[in-house]
Amino acid sequence: MKAKELAVGDSTDLEIIYNTRTYRNRQSKKPSITYQQSTSDQSKHVEITAFVVSNPDSTYPIVIKPYKFNISQFGEATRDELTFEIHNVSPEDVEIKLVGMPVGMFSVELPKKVSAGKSKEGKIKLNKDYIDEEFEKSITIELSDKNLSRFTIPVKRQVRIPGKTSTAHSND
Repeated sequence: MKAKELAVGDSTDLEIIYNTRTYRNRQSKKPSITYQQSTSDQSKHVEITAFVVSNPDSTYPIVIKPYKFNISQFGEATRDELTFEIHNVSPEDVEIKLVGMPVGMFSVELPKKVSAGKSKEGKIKLNKDYIDEEFEKSITIELSDKNLSRFTIPVKRQVRIPGKTSTAHSND
């Protein structure tokens, strides 16, 4: 990670990657953020808590299909978007809003509301500046249910074009 100097009162975005592949159920992590105050280093911790679902086809109050957004491209034809489905499996209507995603990488179209027992489509579209990039990122949506449930969906892109050498960057 590149160091960046900030003046007093300035701010910056930090990306914290939390790989949940080997975790299940309630998990909590406390990454440390180190900063310099005067001449000494100081640390602050943030806490990330998640409930990692082992079977994404049985989530509640919605089920997202596919539960991972893979917009990889294998071949010459450009693949830069993916359509997905949000199924409301609860007895209540839910409103959906996007609450987190990497700035500028893609656009996400979400239904504003999904009625109880119904499904609606959404779409993720890669911005043209990232067509040749490889990455593993995520988006987070929040529901209007009583728990304000949040779902973080992995977004992955690999690029394999015959005869072309990859210059992409990956965050593995």
